[in-house]
Amino acid sequence: MKSSTKRILSIAFAFIFFLGTIVIYGNFIRAELDTVEEKRSLLVSKESLFETQKTAVGQVQNVISQFQNVGQLRETVSFAIPEDPSVTDALNQFYAIASENRVDFESFSVTQIPPEPTKQLLVSRLGVLKIETSVYGDYEGIKGFLESLETNVRVANVKTANISAFEEGGGLASGLFTLGLSVEMYYQEK
Repeated sequence: MKSSTKRILSIAFAFIFFLGTIVIYGNFIRAELDTVEEKRSLLVSKESLFETQKTAVGQVQNVISQFQNVGQLRETVSFAIPEDPSVTDALNQFYAIASENRVDFESFSVTQIPPEPTKQLLVSRLGVLKIETSVYGDYEGIKGFLESLETNVRVANVKTANISAFEEGGGLASGLFTLGLSVEMYYQEK
């Protein structure tokens, strides 16, 4: 064979091989590339959905954990502002504070003021225990009594306080004072 014929045949085979490559690419590979592209886009959308759902589940779990702590918060608030007047508890707290600070009671009276009506449905109404008391003791004891009352677990609001020298048997007792108090302690209506 002549070299020119060999060239023509090699060009023809190259052309046929090129056409065969185009036919195979068009019929088989391109169809599969489209399928692969569809599956990739489906994978990306499912991953996006999964991440969104994962974030939503995390937020729901966070809210659930916060609501589980509401019981503890309610219990803590119930110590500070109990759900009923608890007059005996209030009196026990006053007695413990007085004993701790070495002061004695001269007088003690409790008046329960019921909660005021409210239009708010989700908020507990507050009632008031109005406590009028008079204690006597040395200056440090009176001062400690007031400080302990201020930092007591149950919320107490001192409305009035009058301090004067303690009179015993018609005369003034040396180093002793009398403290007259009007205190409001609060409670929640159930």
